[in-house]
Amino acid sequence: MANDSEKMRWCFLDMDGVLVKDKGHIHKIEDMEILPRAIEGLQMLRDSGFRFIIVTNQAGIAKGFFKHEDAHAFNEELARRLVEKGIVIEATYMCPHHPNHTGDCLCRKPGTGMLEEAARSFSIRKENAVLIGDKGSDIEAGKRWGCKTVWIRNSQYPDSGKADVEADDLAEAARVI
Repeated sequence: MANDSEKMRWCFLDMDGVLVKDKGHIHKIEDMEILPRAIEGLQMLRDSGFRFIIVTNQAGIAKGFFKHEDAHAFNEELARRLVEKGIVIEATYMCPHHPNHTGDCLCRKPGTGMLEEAARSFSIRKENAVLIGDKGSDIEAGKRWGCKTVWIRNSQYPDSGKADVEADDLAEAARVI
């Protein structure tokens, strides 16, 4: 018999390009711009029973563009703004590595380290999870881990990585999931 946590539906969300406008190594709170229809999509997903975890590569830390503290402050402010709209982010997992600066790691997408850690912490079952991202590395991470994937079409990153579903934004993604 499955316990309640094993029945929960989970949505892994990439941050830049899915939740906030991707401005390249964004880390300053004053530069945060939540994407149009992101709130609407999150609310629809929440109302259909999903809980949310952010999984984000933050290579700007490894490259020296900003510090861990900057990224944590940014993530906390994003979570605060989403809570104001009734959206709870259960956790944010962040990879601060870049292979050219820190070497290889298991957490950087398309690696599955962040997904695996979240799955252990929250008893997430792959069949109850979906990963939504805008880059091929997001989709590849979800595929490697074994969950469903949704690619948010993005002209900056035109390769979907062969996602299960494609959408223009989070609201469309919520409708097709």
